Amino acid sequence: MRLTATVVATMTIDIQIHSDEQAFELRSWKELFAADPARHVFSTPEWNRVWWEEFSAGKELIVLEMTRSGDPFAIVPLYRKEEDGRSILRFVGGIDLTDYLGPICRPEDRHEVATQLVAWLRSNDEWDEFDAHNMPVPLHFGEALVERADAWGFDFQLEEEETAAVLMLPASYDDYLASLDSKERHELKRKRRRIGREHPDAKIRTSTPETLEEDLKTFVGMHRGAEGMKGHFMKPEIATFFVRVARAFMPLGWLCLDFLEIGDAAVASCFGFEIEKKMYLYNSAFEIEARRLSPGLILVSQQIEAAIERDFEVFDFLRGPERYKYQLGAEAVPLNNVRVMAPS
Repeated sequence: MRLTATVVATMTIDIQIHSDEQAFELRSWKELFAADPARHVFSTPEWNRVWWEEFSAGKELIVLEMTRSGDPFAIVPLYRKEEDGRSILRFVGGIDLTDYLGPICRPEDRHEVATQLVAWLRSNDEWDEFDAHNMPVPLHFGEALVERADAWGFDFQLEEEETAAVLMLPASYDDYLASLDSKERHELKRKRRRIGREHPDAKIRTSTPETLEEDLKTFVGMHRGAEGMKGHFMKPEIATFFVRVARAFMPLGWLCLDFLEIGDAAVASCFGFEIEKKMYLYNSAFEIEARRLSPGLILVSQQIEAAIERDFEVFDFLRGPERYKYQLGAEAVPLNNVRVMAPS
């Protein structure tokens, strides 16, 4: 379906609506992802496809492809779901598993995308609320969405729902250590010396296509052995999602599944991604019996050191308030939730 949204001088802005999984094959999606300097793993068609295929039950896919005089300038992946008798629109990726949400577009087009998205909302009556989560404040799309919703007379709510933790990487590991709080720097050095002294056979191993399937079993098992909510998180459907994500991103060279091993036994693991000089730490786990050695902290610090050696620019710890992220020098990045309500 195609909707002509507005006409500016001789430029026609159209919105084409894709309602099946062919939307994830759109060439424009890949091209716009590549053109966005703020691109991240969660805006890839691969991530969105895997999430949709696993969690689409009871949802209707609505991917908006915006074009300007025939040239695509934005992809807005949405879904609609009935909840308590109300029709709710959200970004594909949901709330819990996708750390950053929003349109796929160039930075200079974000305000235009917000304008056209609100115009599209105004043009149809098959929704009661647009519930937009996990929008990074530095990208300004949430603010643009609020501005346009307000201008068009919609009721809305804007709130900071949580934060991500992002570390900008310096030129050298020595510079990184110097940037840490003196107490945290001392503790990190002490813990790394201790594991080297007590376990000289300790090493970091990165999963390969040949070891991936067994490594995923190790990661899932380690995660399920964690205490509290973390251990309960890895339900069968979540484990399946992790496995499918890993299988999708390994061939692209973007998956980073690392283990800290003592001898032949893994004592910590990190599940993440590396794209365009950016490292994303999506999830991690460690063996409870090895807690005294702080294996998780040591593994992440080794990943940071390796990223610096490879001239990476960003180490993104993603969402969550875990203390270790800030011990390792990350800064908080707020995320906005914008709720736009349809007219009564």
